[in-house]
Amino acid sequence: MAILFAVLIGWASILQAWGGVVVAQPQELPWHLGALNASAASAPASLNTAGVKPGPHPVVVAVIDSGVLAQHPSLRGRLLPGYDMLSAPYNVRGGRSPDFAPDLRDARCGDRVATGPFRTHGTEVASLIAGNGYEGVVGVNPSAQIVPVRLFGSCQMGRADLLDALSWAAGLPVAGVPVNANPARVINLSFSGGKAVCGPDLQHVLNRIAEKNIFVVAAVGNTFGKKLAEPANCDGVISVGAVDSENNIANYSALDARTLVYAPGGGQRLSGDAPWDVNKLKVGTYDLDITGDETPAASLRGVGTSYAAPLVSGFVSLLLSWHPQLTPTDFVQQLPLFSRPVKPSEKCPDCVPRSLTMRSEAQN
Repeated sequence: MAILFAVLIGWASILQAWGGVVVAQPQELPWHLGALNASAASAPASLNTAGVKPGPHPVVVAVIDSGVLAQHPSLRGRLLPGYDMLSAPYNVRGGRSPDFAPDLRDARCGDRVATGPFRTHGTEVASLIAGNGYEGVVGVNPSAQIVPVRLFGSCQMGRADLLDALSWAAGLPVAGVPVNANPARVINLSFSGGKAVCGPDLQHVLNRIAEKNIFVVAAVGNTFGKKLAEPANCDGVISVGAVDSENNIANYSALDARTLVYAPGGGQRLSGDAPWDVNKLKVGTYDLDITGDETPAASLRGVGTSYAAPLVSGFVSLLLSWHPQLTPTDFVQQLPLFSRPVKPSEKCPDCVPRSLTMRSEAQN
């Protein structure tokens, strides 16, 4: 029976034990990162990475998503060259190119219309990993370098494009596309909905990526208790479910004993007046002003497993910034050292959900 882990309570202490440095920062941090003041209360689901200074080793995280709006202030200084991996006929711009921006609002592909949330999704995901503090949007690792890879737009996504996007992000050669000069150590996949059993073509690519000790983190999907679908159900993938700010499994999260990690994904507002009762993740996004123009914003609107996944990707990158030799196998093996139970779900009797915490005896 697979063991589930809810990430990532107590990692500030873990990083200290492994050589990390805790520093105070002036901005107010989001609830999912914990409190800077050790005496202050943190949300039960907090990552507790607040104030953990990134290590000396740069870490590249590929965000394979709807594209990233490079001008957003929360991502200033954090973006590396990326690529649009959507090929014809799935690309309303005609084909692949270095332009990783998302489709325009209301862009049409037949009867499909791109929405505002769809357009900003990749930007919001990237901000949770590496946000620089703009209006309180702080990434788990503000020093992470983001390689944006556009995989979906107004049209449906092609499977060949998924395989090529993964390969390109990892620095593997892809026909007709320049080699990625900045291969990722972590690849974030904030989407789900493929085959119920991981296809051999996808597993083959993931196996090649695993040979390079690259972490692949994938959301389990907002399927309200269904089993895992691709890519989260593939071997070697760190599958991420969602908990609310009080560390209960979110009702929208997929439920499967193969889920490896749970992280804050938010949900409906909770009763009470604690800072985390808003129960949504603060992301860098865009809103429309009264003239209909897009303006950068910082908003408490992130809800879903697609927002839980980048918190795990951000944490892994933070850990790698201190310990670049760490492998995905190491990461999985070390998770049980810092775990505590989460309320189990009656819908999944085989699930044994765990959340992480730092025990003082584990430091010694």
